[in-house]
Amino acid sequence: MPNTGYILTAILLAAGITFALRLIPFGIKSALKGNALVENLSHWVPMGAIICLGFYVIASIDYSSVQTATPYLAGVVVTAGLHLWRKNLALSLVAGTAVCVVLSSWVF
Repeated sequence: MPNTGYILTAILLAAGITFALRLIPFGIKSALKGNALVENLSHWVPMGAIICLGFYVIASIDYSSVQTATPYLAGVVVTAGLHLWRKNLALSLVAGTAVCVVLSSWVF
């Protein structure tokens, strides 16, 4: 059976590592403030992540079944159309998701 000192050392070590992992991003952020590369990445990475997720969803659709493909493709069309029309990411994502869920749950 481990002694009390061993257990306390393990707890303090885990707490120290957890605290350091929470603190490091703030230190890195202040050190990189004003960096052109970081500034550029902060504008492009969110859209890149959404594009990657979109490609993942479109690639995973079962196109051999109309019942499966139609809700997803309708959701993609509604999302893209609303975004091109209104330029509002939240509106287009919510509306596209709603179309997909309604079609897949109640229509097909």
